[in-house]
Amino acid sequence: MKDTYDRINNVCLVILTFIAVTGALIYTKSILIPFVISLFIFSVSGPVIDWFEVKIKAPRFLSVILTMGIFIIISVVVSLFIAKSLNTFIDGIGDYHLRFTLALESVVSFLNSYNIEINPEMIKTTINNIPVLSIVKKFSGGIMTFLSNTVLIIIMVLFLIAGEGVTKIKNNMVKQVHYKISKYVATKFFMSLTTAVLVGILLFSLKVDLAFMFVILTFLLNFIPSVGSIIAVLIPFPVLFLQFGPGWELVTVMSISCAIQFCIGNVIEPKIMGENLGLHPIVILLFLLFWGLVWGIPGMFLAVPMTAVMKIVLSKIETTKTLAELLGGKLPANL
Repeated sequence: MKDTYDRINNVCLVILTFIAVTGALIYTKSILIPFVISLFIFSVSGPVIDWFEVKIKAPRFLSVILTMGIFIIISVVVSLFIAKSLNTFIDGIGDYHLRFTLALESVVSFLNSYNIEINPEMIKTTINNIPVLSIVKKFSGGIMTFLSNTVLIIIMVLFLIAGEGVTKIKNNMVKQVHYKISKYVATKFFMSLTTAVLVGILLFSLKVDLAFMFVILTFLLNFIPSVGSIIAVLIPFPVLFLQFGPGWELVTVMSISCAIQFCIGNVIEPKIMGENLGLHPIVILLFLLFWGLVWGIPGMFLAVPMTAVMKIVLSKIETTKTLAELLGGKLPANL
């Protein structure tokens, strides 16, 4: 009887702790999100610094400078390419408006030929009533927040890698967390880069507008398990439709992109990530929703590594070892 009472008491404590921690994560997300992203970037930069120290015998100070230099150069180059793509889109906004009008007229004519009556003026009025100014203001505010967070993240990473590094830490749990996160980020980076390169070859071969920006978005969105690959396929659709219309180019790009994303993002990737981090694919999807609810879009990007860290921590606590086994897809024997 006492054992049953103790088990119920422990379960209640775990549930209350989970609720309290979730509330704290939501309340402090503006501080924690940049810090957590900094930790993950640091976990990737650590092996690079060690490589400079071991392979080319560079002192740690020089290794840190080289690593951060590579990181900053890549960030600047990617930002410049994205800015150029956005400028190209803005410069051609009038052309896109004309394309949209022609495409709308062709769709209305097609539907009318099948006796489906559509009033084009009503559609145009509805589109004109969309609060574009409000959307642009929100987008601009989001860009400013992103830039300020990026500067904060770079500063945090500089302070982190300027220290002794995780390799000097003796705590086994910290070493295990660092190893898991480094392996996850490296594997995810390779899978996302492979997907982006394949999609980029397809887009550039057909000379799709804003192709480079779509490649960057494909790379970034593939860090969101399963759902990100679907979004990455749908994002180019409006530009493809306005550029090519309902032609074979649109069908080719969408079908091949779906095939690439499905094979890599929805079949190979969840299996590899589940095995590397000891997480069941269903658990990954569930915590993708959870972290998305708690931290929004950044939470979806960080969902898998955060869940992996949580699993490691839970496995070290006697009361929560059962939960850690469930996260790994294993049914405990005492259930």
